[in-house]
Amino acid sequence: MRDVIIIGGGIMGLLTARELRKTGRSVTIIEKGRPGAGATWASAGIISAHGTSGSADIAGPPGLKLRTASYEEWPLLAEIIAEESGTDIEYRLTGVLLIALDEAEAQSIQEKARAREWGEAEWMPPGVLRGEEPCLSDELAGALLVTGGNLEVRKLGPALELACRRAGVEIITGCAAEEILSEGGKVTGVRTDAGVHEAPAVFICAGIGSRSVPGAVPRAPITPQRGQMLAMDARALGLKRVVLTVNDPYLVPRADGRVLLGATREFAGEDPRLTVGGMAWLLSEGIRVAPGIATCAIEETWCGFRPTSSDYLPLIGRGALEGLYFCTGHGPSGVGPAPASVRLATALYLGDAPPIDPAPYDPMRFA
Repeated sequence: MRDVIIIGGGIMGLLTARELRKTGRSVTIIEKGRPGAGATWASAGIISAHGTSGSADIAGPPGLKLRTASYEEWPLLAEIIAEESGTDIEYRLTGVLLIALDEAEAQSIQEKARAREWGEAEWMPPGVLRGEEPCLSDELAGALLVTGGNLEVRKLGPALELACRRAGVEIITGCAAEEILSEGGKVTGVRTDAGVHEAPAVFICAGIGSRSVPGAVPRAPITPQRGQMLAMDARALGLKRVVLTVNDPYLVPRADGRVLLGATREFAGEDPRLTVGGMAWLLSEGIRVAPGIATCAIEETWCGFRPTSSDYLPLIGRGALEGLYFCTGHGPSGVGPAPASVRLATALYLGDAPPIDPAPYDPMRFA
């Protein structure tokens, strides 16, 4: 028998397993596919407390609190992950530009920064912006430069898996969780398609799969939000910073010169196919922001499914069964707020003082 079973091997599951293993708990991750290969692999890996598109603002102050607390943790965490795994996850604080397409957006962005006391931020009028990032359109109304950057998610997943395995976490892949087992209101384990695994505690960290785990109470009201994306060979552009518009798209420069262009936000079930309309929208809006991308070669296209809860806030904390915990439902910004989310979830399991107020994320709000 293990101390804890974690359903889901994305960033939330891997970080949770790593954190619990540090406390001496024996931990097993059950992952139906490959660790880090779902929403984590498909994301842009943007890291910023404030550099988020308007769609992320739906989460309100509680979402901002998670991002802010996590932003403070990422520098040390990235360094530790590199040490534990031997992998550079390319965590880079390049800065984030919140682009204004017109004067109304320019005013709104600056007012929001003042109202929320964002602190270190610099407004760049069009002339200054073009000098800093020549590949951006000269028709933009300016941009607010805030702290932040990105990391390479396709290195993050394997790095976390290596760190977990080296720490003694058991990771079972190609295995689907079929039911959370309980007796007398207490968790007793997980039934999978390969047999029963016993444990007095279970964490649900399964992304969009969190909504359909039999035996979980409450049922996580999570809807998959499809995001279509592409990567370009954009070395000729020389883009240095992450570029966000109020309602997407965004441009994310990687260390090797590629630039990611994303992403659509569609409630289209779990259909993984790219659409003509989705790609056309991405490309036309991307060219509007950075005209030079029209000459860039497309290297890859893909889509991912963001686990979006009905109120756009994640489920973090204890469920209705003793020993059942959730850390899932982070929607479009899962990588950024992951460190604080995991610290909160593990603190509640361990009985430690929570690092932030857990009330807004309580899974029992859906009971």
